[in-house]
Amino acid sequence: MRFHLLLLILLYILNNHRITGRPLRIPEYHALLSIKTAISDNPQASLLNLNLSTSHCTWTSVSCDSFNRVVSLDLSNMNLSSILSPDVGQLRNLINLTTAAKFFSGPVPSEVSDISDLRLLNLSNNVFNGPFPSEFSRLKLLEVLNLYNNNMTGDLPIGVSEMPNL
Repeated sequence: MRFHLLLLILLYILNNHRITGRPLRIPEYHALLSIKTAISDNPQASLLNLNLSTSHCTWTSVSCDSFNRVVSLDLSNMNLSSILSPDVGQLRNLINLTTAAKFFSGPVPSEVSDISDLRLLNLSNNVFNGPFPSEFSRLKLLEVLNLYNNNMTGDLPIGVSEMPNL
C-alpha cells in the first residue's frame, strides 16, 4: 500500500512538471552551487567558500533571512566571467539580485521572473545580450531595474511599463 502511495506521488510530481514545463524545485544551496559552476573565470577567488561544508547563509555575497532563506545575492565587483545560470530562478525568496560591474554575458535567464518577491534587479555594466525577457513583467514587486551598459537588443516589453512599483 505504501509503495502504491509513493508511486502515485511520484507520478503526480512528474506529470505536474511535464504540464507546467518548469523544472522541479531544487534546494537553494544547489542553485547557488550551479551559479558558481557556471562561472568560467574567478580571478579574485571570491567564491571559493561556496561549498557544502558550510551553511549557504555564510557564503560570500549571500544574505539570508531568519529562516535561512536566501534573500540577497550580490555578485557585484568580483571580476567574474560567466553566464548567469538559469538556476538563479530557484532562489524564490530573493529580494535583491545584483550582478553589477562584472563580465556576465549571454542572455538574461527568463527564470529570473520566477522570483516573485524580487524588488531590486541590478544587471548593469555587464555584457548581457539578446532581448529583455518579456516574462519579467510578472515581477510585480520590482522597485529598481538597472540594465545600464549591456548589449541588450530590442524594446522593453510593454508589460514593464505597467509594473506598479517600478
